[in-house]
This record gives sequence, C-alpha cells and structure tokens, in this order.
Amino acid sequence: MVYSVPVNAALEVPSLAVAGAGELYCGLQESWWTERYGEHDSISRRQGKANLASREELAETAAAARRYGIPLYLALNGQYDERQLDYLLGLVDAFAKMGGTGVIVRDLGLLYRLEEAGNALKRVCSLLAVCANAPSAAAFARLGVSRIVFPRFLGAEEIGDILRVCMRDGLQLEAESMLFFDKCPLVDGYCTHYHGVSYPDRVGTDAELEGEPLYVFDTTYRTHACLGRSCDYLEPYPCAACEIERLRAAGVGFGKLGGRGRPLEERVRALTFLKAAEESRDDEERKRLYRQTFGQPCACYYGAGIQSRTAIEPVDLPDAADRTYVGDVRDGRKLRDAIRDLPGVWPAKEDASSARTGIVLLVGPLPQSELESRHWEETMHSLLRTLASLPPADVDLCANDVGTFVVLGETLGWLEESLGSEWQGRLKVTPGPLLTRGDKPAEFEHFLNAGENPPRPVWDLEGRPRVLVHRGIVGERIWDHWEQQMAYECRTSYRRALAYVGQRQGR
Repeated sequence: MVYSVPVNAALEVPSLAVAGAGELYCGLQESWWTERYGEHDSISRRQGKANLASREELAETAAAARRYGIPLYLALNGQYDERQLDYLLGLVDAFAKMGGTGVIVRDLGLLYRLEEAGNALKRVCSLLAVCANAPSAAAFARLGVSRIVFPRFLGAEEIGDILRVCMRDGLQLEAESMLFFDKCPLVDGYCTHYHGVSYPDRVGTDAELEGEPLYVFDTTYRTHACLGRSCDYLEPYPCAACEIERLRAAGVGFGKLGGRGRPLEERVRALTFLKAAEESRDDEERKRLYRQTFGQPCACYYGAGIQSRTAIEPVDLPDAADRTYVGDVRDGRKLRDAIRDLPGVWPAKEDASSARTGIVLLVGPLPQSELESRHWEETMHSLLRTLASLPPADVDLCANDVGTFVVLGETLGWLEESLGSEWQGRLKVTPGPLLTRGDKPAEFEHFLNAGENPPRPVWDLEGRPRVLVHRGIVGERIWDHWEQQMAYECRTSYRRALAYVGQRQGR
C-alpha cells in the first residue's frame, strides 16, 4: 500500500520520507484568498496551519519532495464560483511549474476548466466528490481524472464492484481510500459546501482553558450541514489498519492519512503504526499494536461505526415555490421505496386535471448495485408505472452525484416516450445539492451575529485547550462571497462539465 500523507511545511518532508510516506499532499491558503473570502475553509476544507501560507512555501515544499523522490499533490477540494476558478487555474499552472505532481479536486467546474485548458498535472478525484458508483468514476475519467479517492461510506467490497465494472469498460483508474484520522459522521460530501467554518479536532473538556482564542465566524456548528449537532463525535485516532488487506485485494493501491494541520509527530506516529500493522499477522495483533501506540482501545474507521448517508438537503429550484420534496432526504430510504411513496405525497387537488403540481424526487448517490441492469430497469419501470398513474406534474429528478445524473439523463428519453403524449407532465433531471453549491444568507445568518455565537471550548489542532470566539464577516468582498448564489443555474463551468460528460455517453 502506498501511503499518502499530509505535509504542512517543507521542513517536514525529510521526517515523513524516512517514516515511509509514498506521497505527500498539502493545501495553500495565501493572502489573496483570505483577503477576499476570509479565513474559513472554503479553498481546501481546512484552515490556518493545515495549509501553506504562500506560493514561496509551496515551491519550497515541492522542491523538498523532489529531492526525496516523493510526489506532491495540492488539495483544491472545495466548491467554487466562476470568479474563483480563474485564480485557481493560475495557481494550478504555477504549481506545475514548481514541479508539483497533481491536484486533488472535488469541483466539476474546476475539473472541466483544467480539461479544457489541457493542464498536464495529474488529477485526483477528491473523496468529497462522492464517487459512489462506476458511472461517476467514468464521468470523472472523462474530465481527466486518473485516480479516485473513494468516500468513506464505501467498504472494500463496494469499491471492488466499482473497479471491476470500470475495468470491464476499459477504464484503468487508481483507487485510494482513507485509513487514518478525520472520521466524520456526516460522511464525505454530505455536508454540502460548508462545515461549521472552523475545524477543531475535538471538543475540550477542561474547565480552565488557556491560550490565545481561535477566531471563527461560527462557534455553534449550527449550519444545516451539521444538523445542529455539536462537534463531539470525532475520535482522535480513527483507524482502518484491519481493512488494509481487504482494500488492497479489492484493487485499492493508495491509503490516505488525514490530519492536515496536526502536529508532525502525530502524523509520523500514525504512518509508522500503519506500516507496522500492515505486516502484522492478524487483526488481534493490530489491535494490540494500536493500544501500545496510542494508549487507548482502537477506534475503527469502517464497519458498524460508519454513518448512514442521511444528510442530503433539498435544493431550491428557481421555479419550485410550491414543490413537494420526496426521496432520500434524511431517512435513508432507497429510490424504489421513494417512488412507491409518490402517490401518498402527491398534493391533493380537487381538480387535478386543471391544476399542475410539482414534485422533486431527491435521488441520493446510488450504490453500484442499484445501477446494475436488473435493479435499474426495475427502478425505472416502477417510476414509469407510478408517473403514468398520477395527474400531470412537473417532476424534477434531483440527482446528487454525477454518475446518477448522467444515467438518469440517458433514461429520460425512454421515460418520456413510454409515458406517451397522453401524459401532459414534464420530466427534468436536475443536479442536487451535493453537486452544486447554493449559498443562501438565511443559512448562515447566525455567522453575522455575535449574540448567537457564544464562546465555545475546543481543542485546537495541536491538542491545546482553546476557546472559539466569534469574529464577524467584514469587508464587501467577503460579504459578497457569502451572498453569491452558486447554484447550478449560475455555474457556467458546472453546466458545461455535466453536458460534456453526458454528451460523451451519447445523450
């Protein structure tokens, strides 16, 4: 297994190389970005010390990695608007000239722009892109991606199924899975585009807190993404050592360590442990090694402890004021169950023939098994029968991953033809909130009010007790960033990316 490890400074490269890092990755948060968009995690899902602070530091880190013969990747795994993409393209070009290896990307628009520009850096699909099935992997491959970091809700067997379909279809993709640090209960990609703005590792419990305060926009984690929960769910050392053999057998060749911003000694200790655990005889020996290394019982990364995929939020469509939303929202029902429930949620009308209604059917990222021919045909015939039995309506099939978006688009013509001219409804495939970014001031209004953001005890990324203290959003450009609508209709590059991957599949 090749281990991909975060690096926070050029001086760390020798220690990580000696410890056995096969690859390095980093973030960059330079003054150009923070002056315009603040110090939150919008550029690469981490803040502060988890990033290099200048292009000079990035160049030094790239040079150090080259001296040790280790590839270096730059994480650009946020979601962006059109104004930010020009800056990011320039940054990627500069990184290429520094000798960087590749970029880790979530944003479809950025991937499309990189493909359009013919950028030669290797492209890795971030786990935040929610690549949960083979059609998604194929779509990312068309955008120049050569490796998929699979989301943490996929185990070895599911990843193996996806890779087998890709190989059958002639796609040779590298596979990467998370192995250590940063296990999140919201599951990759499901926190949409923001995550409480700050990123302490774990909640503090000390009554007497010392140290400088940490200034953030949101001390409460009350964004809809966090569903009102406090950040007390993160284990300090979540681990997947016992899954390495199964992941490798499934075709996963790269193991990622999280922990950008954690102290160097923690990352070295985790890497050293994983390499030793890989040579252990069985899981019991690995668990003993974990306890010896970290001084506590192991905290498993995969298996029963993983969270279900239940955090999809409806996205407001421009003409959807009176729509009814149904589907895989919070209760985790499968698509076929949601289709069967449609008649029960259809808005009652005294005269349905003279009044149109609207339905948004939320389709979560479908597992590969649901997209196999037998299951998919059953699902689409169920949808066809249900629609044919109901009054005319405007139906949006709201897909939350690129693969399902493309597959639904391919199926749309068949559905319309099968319904026939007698059915006067309208069908449309719409990108959902996991694919698009839709900032709305009402969703982060509490960021702006100090009275709604009391001081909150946390541990910082170096394990010291701190206090989160509110600092309001200031400056016209930062405020403009938060007010800007970034939904699909406003994203030229997103539209082009989705059209591009769809057209290449015959739409």
